[in-house]
Amino acid sequence: MKPKVYIGPAGWSYPDWNGVVYPTTRTRVFDPLEYLASYFNLIEINSTFYRIPSPRVTQTWTRRVSMSDDFRFTVKAHGDMTHHRVPASQNEVSEFKKAIDPLFEDGRLGAVLIQFPWSFRMSPDTQTYVQELTRWFSPLPTAVEVRHGSWGSDRATAFFRDNEIALCGIDQPRIGNSIGPSSFVPGGSQAYFRLHGRNKENWFDKEAGRDARYDYLYSKQELSFWRTQIEEVSKGVERLFVVLNNHFRGQAVANALQLRAMLTGRKHAAPPELIAAYPQLGDALRPARRVARPKTDQQGGQLGLFDDQDQNEQTDDTEQNR
Repeated sequence: MKPKVYIGPAGWSYPDWNGVVYPTTRTRVFDPLEYLASYFNLIEINSTFYRIPSPRVTQTWTRRVSMSDDFRFTVKAHGDMTHHRVPASQNEVSEFKKAIDPLFEDGRLGAVLIQFPWSFRMSPDTQTYVQELTRWFSPLPTAVEVRHGSWGSDRATAFFRDNEIALCGIDQPRIGNSIGPSSFVPGGSQAYFRLHGRNKENWFDKEAGRDARYDYLYSKQELSFWRTQIEEVSKGVERLFVVLNNHFRGQAVANALQLRAMLTGRKHAAPPELIAAYPQLGDALRPARRVARPKTDQQGGQLGLFDDQDQNEQTDDTEQNR
């Protein structure tokens, strides 16, 4: 896989990953972030959508992936900037930038993801707000995710292209006037894809919990579309970020590793627990050996042990993001 393509899951701290992604029996100093960094070169941080971390916390994130030179984080902008009726101010954006500055200074920040809900429709006012937010975040690289179909027009594509704003391509359940996966625009020499799963039955169900909405395992056939997109788009950008958000029971990890295997044409190492949970992926994955401190290699870095002082990770909540 080309180094400029970054693939990984959204988040790393989920109770239902124990015994599926992470070993059932772990030492006290087991670090799930460092563990995942041994398999991936990217993780999207979603907890920043719910609360702004301190610079001290973001600095620890860089330390915990220090054994993998190619590893990057992408970071979701705080929800107050995208999910409130009152637009954010430049001061609010500045405070958020200070919080994640250690990632940027350490060269670990891939992009800030500015993700709007389905209710955020294209209009002159919303276009102006998108322009303002991306400008306020400069010089940090950004990508914008929208979900309403009004952003899927040629006029919307021209808006993102003319302003050199990356429009995130998303895979989501196609319900009503929702934007399709072919609507994306590279910007600032980068592109961003997010795969949420296709759990149509629970996507807009107010009674469904977060796990139910993201309970989806992509088939190899479904991932083939994104393999083609990745291969084509990566030819024209410096960096391409691909995030799997179908997190329930580690399905994002399984599909992200499967997608890597499809791109490289060879099996990739995976946690043995994951292969046991999803044996159908055995043609793409092979069990990784259990080692405490392996040397860094091109496949993702160190599979090591560290004190875990995680903030709880959360992922997209459709109930908030409609």
